Amino acid sequence: MSYNNRITLTGNLTRDPEYKTISAGGQDRELVSFRMAVNENYGNGKEKTVYMDVDLWGPGHTKYAQAVQLSKGDPVHVDGSLEQRNWEDSNGGKRTNYTVSPRKFSKLMKPGRSEESQSF
Repeated sequence: MSYNNRITLTGNLTRDPEYKTISAGGQDRELVSFRMAVNENYGNGKEKTVYMDVDLWGPGHTKYAQAVQLSKGDPVHVDGSLEQRNWEDSNGGKRTNYTVSPRKFSKLMKPGRSEESQSF
């Protein structure tokens, strides 16, 4: 049986994105990272919010994010895979973090705007 690591989310940025250059193995890689809030309705008007970290790697994603002027509150759509990172904290405790690594990424227009969404 074949398994597929795929996640698709639509939500809003909870803060302005961070733009970084990461040096590893003698090479520089561009990174845009942000957190998004994804709301889920589950009957009787109840809603819960899940917060996900998103890492956009590569110069293409950086240029796109800057071109569409991503900022806090912007609606976005992400289609990618879930990455797991494990590490040990300063007290020796084991920690785990999950991050979305998008294959496709789109900034959606805010309600009431007539422009179409822009994607990368």
